[in-house]
Formats: sequence, structure tokens, C-alpha cells
Amino acid sequence: MLVGRELTKLKQEFPQLEIEKVDILTNPGRTLKDGVRMIPTLKAGDTVLSGIFLSPSEIRDLIQTMIE
Repeated sequence: MLVGRELTKLKQEFPQLEIEKVDILTNPGRTLKDGVRMIPTLKAGDTVLSGIFLSPSEIRDLIQTMIE
């Protein structure tokens, strides 16, 4: 999965980055509360990024806004 690979790269670049994976099948209430409407979805603070295809630059931009 492209998102997983990109997050692994970013974790190496930013060791302070905390990544939590939430299984939508075992946590449906939480995923709805967190604004997950499709897979994949990334959430950083109040910002939600989702789409069928997320580009590495979109993922990086989201993570960098969270870290700054």
C-alpha cells in the first residue's frame, strides 16, 4: 500500500512522528467519530485527508503541517 510505505519513510525522517493504525472493522464507532468515510484516510489533529489514491506529496504535506 502506497500510504503505508510513505508513512514508513516519513517515520524514518521524523522519528518523533507517532502513527496509529485503526482497524475500521473492529472500531467502527471510532472511525465514524474521527471522520473516516473512505479508505485510506489519514488524520492529523483536526485535518482529515482521504481519497482512493493519495500522492506522496499530499501525505508529506499533511505530516509536515502536523509537525510544524
